[in-house]
Amino acid sequence: MTEQEARHWAEATRAACKEAAQKAFEEASMVGLCHEGAIEAALSAIEMVDVNEVKAEP
Repeated sequence: MTEQEARHWAEATRAACKEAAQKAFEEASMVGLCHEGAIEAALSAIEMVDVNEVKAEP
């Protein structure tokens, strides 16, 4: 993997984590979890991101 490919993969991974966290936080907030609970849900969502499924496009 070239340095440029690694950078694209890292950026795609970061974006996937951010998207997962935002979605989980919003869903947890909508079902009534407190702020701390929603944050825990967001962190858990980040842990569940399958980095093998991340596709990096240049």
